[in-house]
Amino acid sequence: ADKKPRVEPLPEVKTQEAFVYTPANLTDPFSAFNLKPQTAKGAPGGVGGPDPNRRKELLEDYPLDSLKMVGTLTRGRQAWAIVQTPDGAVYRAKVGDHLGQNYGQIVRVTEEKVELIELIQGSLGDWVEREASIALLE
Repeated sequence: ADKKPRVEPLPEVKTQEAFVYTPANLTDPFSAFNLKPQTAKGAPGGVGGPDPNRRKELLEDYPLDSLKMVGTLTRGRQAWAIVQTPDGAVYRAKVGDHLGQNYGQIVRVTEEKVELIELIQGSLGDWVEREASIALLE
């Protein structure tokens, strides 16, 4: 009793009509002509990008996600974040200081986190501000 399995026939293939792109009256989808670059407002350097003449700070050598906030220090109205680098060194940083490799500048220090604004270069060469933070390590 040599039985062969019964195989269902393949479904009928439906053909799709091809779309014909006639560019005569249409915008080129790959053109950067209509894209307007966004520049960072109030960014250092005056042209929307980082200031090339500013001296780089020590904590800018590290990627932001490798830095850890391990505490705060307050004296009067001045607050500092205590920041630890991947190699274990500890530094203090205040509003106006720079952190990370994306030109991040501290805008606020609280007991829970350090808030900063980073400058990221977009695909069109424009500079865009991005908010970032480092939370207190618990």
